[in-house]
Amino acid sequence: MNPLDLTVTDVRQHVYCPRIPYYRYTMPLERPTTAKMDLGKEEHESTSAKEARRTLKAYGIKEGERRFGVNLHSAHLGLRGKIDMIILTPGEAIPVEYKMAAAIGLHHKYQLTAYAMLAEHTLKRTVTRAFVYLTPAKRAVEVPITAAMRGHVRSILAELRSSVENERLPRPTPHRKRCTDCEYRRFCGDVLTGAP
Repeated sequence: MNPLDLTVTDVRQHVYCPRIPYYRYTMPLERPTTAKMDLGKEEHESTSAKEARRTLKAYGIKEGERRFGVNLHSAHLGLRGKIDMIILTPGEAIPVEYKMAAAIGLHHKYQLTAYAMLAEHTLKRTVTRAFVYLTPAKRAVEVPITAAMRGHVRSILAELRSSVENERLPRPTPHRKRCTDCEYRRFCGDVLTGAP
């Protein structure tokens, strides 16, 4: 039996709240498109257009080739994703993800780690770092990609597959503020009632 093919977005969402990807696979519903999602899509398109005209100075790189909207896949990991941009230099591949945020969270770091693992597999280049480009501040933040982070991504993939295949509901995020605007909140009776 082939493992469940997961996405990098699943990794990010699992770190944010493990129930989001669980519900996505066990109760495939039409996700509503929110105004925030539409705004994010517009911001991504605008940033890509501007990025193509800029130098690589924001990333501390003098020369490199940019590739936008790169599809990545690894049958070995059972993982796929589409990265906003990859910078290719003679010695490395550097994933870059645009975020309409003021700061980066842990879920963004593991998303980048998953992209780094995919880029290494797909492009056959070393990845030791990645960047989040914070669009409101117009600032790039470097994220080192460590062995421990790679190991954690593998654990996330195993946990996600296990919970979906065994239909075992994961615990909700301990950060209840995240539940406020979640489209899956209505399915989390323990969150609604305040049960531990």
